[in-house]
This record gives sequence, structure tokens and C-alpha cells, in this order.
Amino acid sequence: MNLLKLIKNNLFIQNFVASIVSLIPSYFEFSVGKYLAIKKAFYITAHDSTPGSYLEFGVFTGSSFNFAMKVNKKIEKLFGKMDCEFIGFDSFDGFGEINKEDENKSFQNHIFSVNKNKVLKNIQNCSKGQKLKIVEGFYKNTIENKTTKDFNIDKARVVLIDCDLKESARLALEFIKPSIQEGTIILFDDYVFFKGNKEKGEYGAFSDFQKKYPEISFRRIFDYGYGSRAFIAHKIK
Repeated sequence: MNLLKLIKNNLFIQNFVASIVSLIPSYFEFSVGKYLAIKKAFYITAHDSTPGSYLEFGVFTGSSFNFAMKVNKKIEKLFGKMDCEFIGFDSFDGFGEINKEDENKSFQNHIFSVNKNKVLKNIQNCSKGQKLKIVEGFYKNTIENKTTKDFNIDKARVVLIDCDLKESARLALEFIKPSIQEGTIILFDDYVFFKGNKEKGEYGAFSDFQKKYPEISFRRIFDYGYGSRAFIAHKIK
């Protein structure tokens, strides 16, 4: 209560704090939220001995992919070796052809085009001997009408869906379906965009997926970042 009285009588304190927080770049906060979500997912799956691979759809600059490899090493010191393979999927050249329902001024090809060689070299340097695989190309050419079985991927431990668009997320979810087990955690990084429209974006793709495959039950476990959400598969009939 003394603190509240202090703030009421000295408004410059709240002004100062507000100014400091406003200086923090939104993208930085968004990234930190994603890092913490990945850390939680690795901790939960290690705690419950949920084996399998880490799959990331939308590698972009490799930031979250590299973090996943780093945090896995730390968590293995707590719970023991998990023999996790890290597999990333990206064209490194944007989305390719974008459907009309996926149009959004913030999701455009030129924004998500990167120096592929630079990104891949950095990922390799960060791997520190951990098993990894990067599948390059547009999803339409690499994973459409295919599943994890075609890539010799057995079980998914943690999946990061960071591909923004409904069609991309749909292809990713169909691809991972055979690898989903009880305990698989799926992180949706852009869950609330498209003005909250339930038919669009990652939200729409996941809603359709759940309706199509009711034998897989998901439980929402936490939200993170700027409208991102995590689910765990808790029952498979």
C-alpha cells in the first residue's frame, strides 16, 4: 500500500516506467515469448519422458530453431539424454503463391526472404553436434501429400507451427499427423492474427484439423508472446 501511495504522489515514476517499456521493440518481446514457450515445451516433454523429434515449420532466420537446440542441451542435464533430432522446413524465399484467403500485408514474400546460405551456416554452427535436418523448398513441393513417415520421422516431441498462413499451417498439420503421440506439444506462433477470424490463419487450419481428426484430443496448456498458443495431445483413440 505504501508503494501505491508513493506512485500516486509521484506520477513521474509511472511515466518513467511506461517510457522504458515503450522503448522495448515489439519484435524482441515477441521473440523472447517464443523462446520461453519452446523452453516450457522441452521441459514438459522431458519431464514426462515424451520422446521424438523437434519439427519447426517456418525457420526464417533460424533464431527459434537454434534456441531449441541450445535449450535442449540444458534440459538434458536435468532429465537425461532424449536423443532429439531437429528438423526444419522452409523455402527461405517467402511463401510462394499466396491464396486470396491468406492475403495479409504483414505476410508477404519479400518480408520473409532471407540469405539461405548465411542462415544454414549459422544453424550448423549452433548445432554443437546435435542431429539436424533442414528441408528446403515451398511446402507444396516438399511436404504436400506426404507425411512424416516419408521422411523416416517416427514421433514428434515438440512442433512449432510458425508458417503464418492457413494453407501453410494446413500442410504442416497434415504432414505431422502420423507422428503425433500422447504428449506431443504443438506451438502456434501466429494464432490470433487475421483479426481473430476463426476461419483464417493458423487458428483456422488447426480448427479444421481437429474436426477432421476427432480421434486426437488436444488440451490448451498455455498462451505466450503476442497471441501465440500451445496445445498438447493428451488422448489418441
